[in-house]
Amino acid sequence: MKLKPVKAAEAEGAPVETKQKKKFFEGGIKGLIKKYENLGYKAKKKVYHFISRLLIYFVLIEMAYLFILPFIYILSTSMMSSQDYMDPTVQYIPTSVSWSNFVKAYQALDYIKSFFNSMGTSLLSAIFQTVSCALIGYSLGRYKFRGRNVLFILVVLVLLIPPQVMILASYGLWADLHLVNTWGPVVLPAVFGLGLRGALFVMIYMYFFQRIPAVMDDAARIDGAGPLRVFGIIMLPLVKSAIAIVFIFSFVWHWNDNYEAPTYMYLEGKQTLQPRLANIQNYFNKYASSQMMSELDKALSEPMLFAGCLMVMVPVLIVYIVGQKQLAAGIERIGVIE
Repeated sequence: MKLKPVKAAEAEGAPVETKQKKKFFEGGIKGLIKKYENLGYKAKKKVYHFISRLLIYFVLIEMAYLFILPFIYILSTSMMSSQDYMDPTVQYIPTSVSWSNFVKAYQALDYIKSFFNSMGTSLLSAIFQTVSCALIGYSLGRYKFRGRNVLFILVVLVLLIPPQVMILASYGLWADLHLVNTWGPVVLPAVFGLGLRGALFVMIYMYFFQRIPAVMDDAARIDGAGPLRVFGIIMLPLVKSAIAIVFIFSFVWHWNDNYEAPTYMYLEGKQTLQPRLANIQNYFNKYASSQMMSELDKALSEPMLFAGCLMVMVPVLIVYIVGQKQLAAGIERIGVIE
């Protein structure tokens, strides 16, 4: 009688299930690994590209969620009643929409007058800054003259010095000119390329104009065009992205200004939306006292405050939605001339 080897005996006596698992492992998983190893360069590149894109989209979705979440919270809270706001079971979706928050916020903001002041100062300042900063950036970026470097250093200093340092001297100047509580202290600096972030806009235009080939100036001068004609007809159409960036940023920064405009325009009918929004709590306390509301209702002014915030944000969101393509193109292609 011949004795079988131990391994052969174990193999014959092994359960069928173990053999199937072994076969699946060798033929399935190992087969896939070998197949992947035998893939060509293009196939591997596609796999790597798919994985990298998947990770990028995951990160972008997470970042978008972090930025959108505060806006969702403001929108949800502005529609809540005081009962929903105090109820811990109510999360983001109120049981009923309380439109009275918007009515009270509208009255507290004195929305028509404040909106007119904010829109007037922001729009005029953005238009004047877009034109004046373009002229300054064009002269500093395209011409070489004595004192050019000194002027550029002054532009940088204006950018670095905070407006809080010069607010007392500026207020005294506008008071002597009898322009306090008018649009003058906000709009007039923009006419001369100053205003909020004016030096930054000059540097943006300088960078764009410096990227344009010098032969375009020479060709226009040979045809008899003067400096202003070269600037208006030849140069400006080549920096559309810079114009969009400067206009949108200038409008948004003037709209959200909560320092200079309230300092110069502090009377009741001259205020913009930002200082009115800061004082909305005082209005709510007066409203609650006149309506004989409870102390709990007086403390729960957050829904009305968020409704006011939403009403202040809407014009800025509209401006961004309208100009988002030009803004994205300017940021992505900065320095690249169309």
